[in-house]
Amino acid sequence: MTATSGPLPRKRDAARTTEAILRAAQKLFAQKGYATTGVREIAAEAGVNSTLVRRYFGSKEGLLRKALEDVLTIEHFIRGSRAEFGVRAVANLLRGEAEPVPNPLAMIILATADPAARILCRDLMHERIIRPLAEWLGGPGALDRAAQLNILWIGFMTARQIVPLQPLSDDTLEPTRQWLEKLTQSIADD
Repeated sequence: MTATSGPLPRKRDAARTTEAILRAAQKLFAQKGYATTGVREIAAEAGVNSTLVRRYFGSKEGLLRKALEDVLTIEHFIRGSRAEFGVRAVANLLRGEAEPVPNPLAMIILATADPAARILCRDLMHERIIRPLAEWLGGPGALDRAAQLNILWIGFMTARQIVPLQPLSDDTLEPTRQWLEKLTQSIADD
């Protein structure tokens, strides 16, 4: 029988560590931006060693990709009745504000200061939002209409969350919400 020196090393929980890093990156990318957030800062926020960021995500850019892939989804918008798309889409935009995951729009806008991150954001928006939405919309000009919807929604969410404009506060939102629902439905029905 051999004697052991000191306590046994703690076993790492890779899934928990990956999740902690991902959530820390989302939070910091949404608050400070991609270019001004360092890997060490993300690791400190996650409570892990910075080498684990590279081990699990390959690079800071790889981490940005995963952080955005985790939150960029159109499924909740396109699941359900086509006749209720406008109402459902706007409800999803507003519901997303209350989600515990940091704002994907803020992550994208703040990432565009870095040229490589800007290209990554553009490509992910096309791959995960615009193309699937265009496929769901179908018909002639579907890709153009999907882009128009994204322009409309991004403008609305920027004016509500990033800027934010007073006429879009919760207590005065109703007329704009109704307008956005109708316009969203109109673009989808074209």
